Amino acid sequence: MSTLAIDIGGTKIAIGLVKNDAIVERRQFPTPVVSQANEFAHSILEQAGTWLNEAHRIGISTTGLVSEQGISAINPDTLAFPAPFPLKQALESLTGLPVAMLNDAQAAAWYEYTKLTNPVSNMAFITVSTGVGGGIIIDGKLHSGHSGLAGHVGHFSIDPNGPACGCGQVGCVEAIASGTAIKRSSDQIFEPAIDNVELFALAKTDLIAEELISRSANAIATLCCNLKATLDLDIVVLGGGVGLADTYLQRVQQHIHARPQAFQVPVVAAQGDYDACLLGAAYQFNEEE
Repeated sequence: MSTLAIDIGGTKIAIGLVKNDAIVERRQFPTPVVSQANEFAHSILEQAGTWLNEAHRIGISTTGLVSEQGISAINPDTLAFPAPFPLKQALESLTGLPVAMLNDAQAAAWYEYTKLTNPVSNMAFITVSTGVGGGIIIDGKLHSGHSGLAGHVGHFSIDPNGPACGCGQVGCVEAIASGTAIKRSSDQIFEPAIDNVELFALAKTDLIAEELISRSANAIATLCCNLKATLDLDIVVLGGGVGLADTYLQRVQQHIHARPQAFQVPVVAAQGDYDACLLGAAYQFNEEE
């Protein structure tokens, strides 16, 4: 059965036609700035084109808090939807297809859990991208909570003297470790400004660039150790554009190995690579089959 998968991020949307748990066609485009769910849905369907003729259903993974009513932003700085944003209902109305929607990291967490080589009971998926998100597996089941908030680990406050976060708290992991946070710090130092890809390349020879990336990796390591202490995790899976960037995983692992043994947890790269959330968008239907 074919699924039109949609992964909505703060800066880009990835869509794909998924058959037998594999992406057979894929494209991405900048996240449009719109205020109406129908308009947003139309912009996605225009990009999907003829894929709609093959799709039997639509799966959405999106940043933000997902409820039956729609999408709400935890951090409007990452992606500001008028809340609740009824995208699921809009796509169902426009296409007549069944639509399922989950938070992006929750969707990716379930996909990554099913793909683990060695089965475990407790796992976290952490994506470090425009923001920092997460999904939690407890006793082999996706834990999203009554309101869908479970897994929003980017909003663990780890530094009471840290930067303000768009969620309203101070010192959140997202405000320190996300791609947005890295770029904000980088822009204060480098003139002319450079993007994060250039920053990672520069870090090989520049101590300041290396320090910016290491600060992000250390925040993610702290998050992993806190989750280990809270949930006794067996493993953490890391994804996202920053999380999968060259040597970032190794940096996180090094910071974790510097902590007391009791709080250390294995961290591995997402098997879905940069498309873990897109694959998760389609994979949420698998529980129903």
